[in-house]
Amino acid sequence: MPTYLFLFILSFSFRLIEAIPTVVPDNIPCLVQLETQFFTESVVNQALSMYDVRQELWLPINQYLKVKNREVPERMKIRTAFMVPNPIEYPLKRGPTAKILKEVLFELFYEALKAYPTIEGNQNAELIFQYIFLQKFPEYLNCFGPEALSLKPKNLI
Repeated sequence: MPTYLFLFILSFSFRLIEAIPTVVPDNIPCLVQLETQFFTESVVNQALSMYDVRQELWLPINQYLKVKNREVPERMKIRTAFMVPNPIEYPLKRGPTAKILKEVLFELFYEALKAYPTIEGNQNAELIFQYIFLQKFPEYLNCFGPEALSLKPKNLI
């Protein structure tokens, strides 16, 4: 009799385990890396040089971006807080997340350029950012997959 009881309890336990939904977190390490390390000094410098930003401003702009880049995850949370479904929550919606991340990164870059007398108007900031984004696009595509293809800037210059 104890053997039957043991087998019954064991089979009941397995059914309980099967009934519990398993949630696999959609944590993408590349997303965290893009959020916090998108603006690399070499790429930013190359873009700034192409658009005739004075060289003495490159270091302060890079420092600004390095500090402010840490805010991107929080900005993403704020931007998506009232979206239903929230694209950055499980399950991650790669297409919308990629688009929102690009917008947040541009805002940060624009703020960096506005902090220093470098540009006139939004158009130049957008061109410089698009150049940076194009250089970083392989990483972006690797992270978000084909959903990010629509975000690829057309070849510049």
